[in-house]
Amino acid sequence: MIQSNAKEKKYQKSIELIDTLDLKDKIDNIIKCLYEEFEDWIFCGFYIQKDNHLEISNYLSDKIPCSPIQMNGVCGQSIMDNNTLIVADVSKFKNHIICDENSKSEIAIPFIKDNKKYVLDIDSKNLGGFDQIDEKYLKEIIEKI
Repeated sequence: MIQSNAKEKKYQKSIELIDTLDLKDKIDNIIKCLYEEFEDWIFCGFYIQKDNHLEISNYLSDKIPCSPIQMNGVCGQSIMDNNTLIVADVSKFKNHIICDENSKSEIAIPFIKDNKKYVLDIDSKNLGGFDQIDEKYLKEIIEKI
């Protein structure tokens, strides 16, 4: 697991790179930048809410993600509560949607863009892979979209 200071430096490096990106393809480049920087991540992507389910929008992953997914998993719960969810052990989350059996922890951050509801979803192959540092920097990155 990454120590706090090292994790913050990775995010700061990513934000510096993201700040240089053109608006065109910015979401894809944000995903690529983050996914390549954090070697423990096995999924990094955006879901968009369509009626009563979520569909994958943009992503990088070790495996093909589930899409569409119902609103009762981590991402759906995050959007419905309009709150970041940090799940240290996905096996203990009721209704967790298993898209990759290697996923051990997850963070989901909801946001609205152009009157559409999205969630940034990231899975780690490590238990306890996310914390408030991730939330802080990922929210800062979302604001750049």
